This record gives sequence, structure tokens and C-alpha cells, in this order.
Amino acid sequence: MKLRITPRFAVTFLALVFVLHEAHEIAHTGVGRLVCGCWGRRDFNVWGVCEGCADQKPIIVLATFAGPLFTFLVIWLGAFLINPDKPAQQKAMGFSLIFANLPFARILGTALGSGDEVWGLNSILNNKSLSWAFDFSLVLLLSIYPLWKAFKLIENRRKIAWFVLFLLIPILIDVLVVLGIMNTLVEKRILAEYWVLGSPKLVTIWTFFVMALYLLTKKNIYELNADAS
Repeated sequence: MKLRITPRFAVTFLALVFVLHEAHEIAHTGVGRLVCGCWGRRDFNVWGVCEGCADQKPIIVLATFAGPLFTFLVIWLGAFLINPDKPAQQKAMGFSLIFANLPFARILGTALGSGDEVWGLNSILNNKSLSWAFDFSLVLLLSIYPLWKAFKLIENRRKIAWFVLFLLIPILIDVLVVLGIMNTLVEKRILAEYWVLGSPKLVTIWTFFVMALYLLTKKNIYELNADAS
């Protein structure tokens, strides 16, 4: 697949990155709501459960695993969509789904022992070294095949540079926009009142904004693949 990055693709792809970031967090808090019967509070990247729920219902650890489970399901959906027999438009979507889920962030977070996967398993085993070894191996296994398929799909010159661009730049933008700008606004008490789903108003407004932006422009994703035109 010959990749190209048009301004319209870039806007839609980044909207998809932000939508999937929010979906990951809502997977955490949604399972927390099902287990606890109430919404825990969150910001743009830190979430919690109702007061006392963790002590009363140890099964709440499922909420920790819900985010990564959602993320890897979508990454593997992306891998399925880039099979050789798929149409050019589906390949563009599959490639985008893999990288918009920030797979390298999952690998790096687990490698540093700070990811959801390590925290969740350590809360069960109470052995951080074992939890880290198991989860780092698992995250690598779950990531390598989709990333290898995406790498093989690239037909551009400087193939490695294109791969690294999609692997790293979305993470940097997500950190800058979501964790840097949006979370800072919440910390400064801008639209920080808690509203629906246990979220500050700013989080909910942002979620609806990026969802609407993606849905209204989703066909732009196909512009990634020059063969889809």
C-alpha cells in the first residue's frame, strides 16, 4: 500500500486517535460502573471507582483490564482489515486502527512497569516482577503481529521512516493535546464540574467533539491509501 498523508487524512486520523483514547478510558469506567453500580470519577487519563467499591468487590480488577482488552481487540480488527484480499479502503482503515490505538505506548508503558496490564495483574498476584515479566511478554505478543502486518503493507520508499512516523508521532500528539493541554485545563478548574459518566464537563464535551469530527470526516481515512482513490 502506497501511503500518503493529506491534511484531511491527518485531521480525521487524529480525531480517531482521540476517540480511541476516550473509548479506552470509558471501557475502564464502564466496567467499573457495572461492577460497583455507580460511576467513579476520572479526568483525561486517570480513572477511579466509587468509594469503597474496591474493598467490597475485588472483582473490580476487571475494570483495569477492560481498557487494554478493548484496545487490543481494535488493533487486531485493524490487522484483519489489512489482509491481502481486503479492498484498498479497508486496508487504509485497518492500518489507521492499528496505529491510532498507540500500540507502542502500550509496549512502553508495560516495559516501564506502569501500564494497566502490570498494575492489574500485580493487584492479583502481589508480585510485581512476575506481573511485569508476564504482561510485557503478552503485550509484545499481542502487538508484534499487527505491527508486522502493517509494516509489510507499506510500499513507500523509506519504509522504516514511514513506520516509525506512525508508531511515534500519534503518541506525541496525544500526550501534548490530551495530557498536556486538556488535563491542564481540568486541573485549572475549567469546566471541571463532574457531569455524566463520572467525567468533568470538559471531558464529555471533548469526547462528543472528537466523535462528531471523526464521524463527519471518516471517509478521509481512505485518503491514506493512494490506491483507494
